This record gives sequence, C-alpha cells and structure tokens, in this order.
Amino acid sequence: MMDAERLTAMIRAAKGDSPADLVLKNIRMLDVITGETTRTDIAIAGDRIVGTHATYRGKNEIDCTGKWAVPGFIDTHLHIESSLVTPLEFDRCVLPKGVTTAICDPH
Repeated sequence: MMDAERLTAMIRAAKGDSPADLVLKNIRMLDVITGETTRTDIAIAGDRIVGTHATYRGKNEIDCTGKWAVPGFIDTHLHIESSLVTPLEFDRCVLPKGVTTAICDPH
C-alpha cells in the first residue's frame, strides 16, 4: 500500500513540479502499436515510472542517447506444451527477448 506522501511526491514528479529521482534522458521509445519511435525522457520516482513523452528534471540523470526503451511484449495465444519445454525453460528463453506476459491455451 502506498502512503499519501509518497503518492504526492510521485504526482509532483510526473507533473514536472519537482525533480524525479531518476530521469533517462534522450531515450528512443518504441510505440509497439504504430511502430513509430520518439526521442523522449523517462521519469522515475522511487520504483515507478511516473512520466514519459516530455522533458523532465531529475536528481540523477542518465544520457541515454543511442539507447532504446521498449514496453514488454505480450504473447496473446500460446500452446506452451507444443514448445516441448517446461514453463520455467520457456520463461528463461523468452524473457531476454522482451516477452513479459504469455496467455497460455493448453490443449
């Protein structure tokens, strides 16, 4: 559960009213729906992303020129047993490729 003080700090950082804890500057972000890319900042307060697609100030800033940010990919239909590997082995193989969610449909 989040307390009101932490939530207020996150909202202030998201609005740009106070510096975020960490800002990833000049990162190239992929829109997985349109395929378009945008150069932007990513603001992080505590353990949460609080802002994207704007210019932010941060207590700590990292220049990410030449780096990419891509949302986790969702595999929406999968028969994991057809892959002939265990779910743990499947995870080990796909997580490094950006798959963060799999909707499994067992036979």
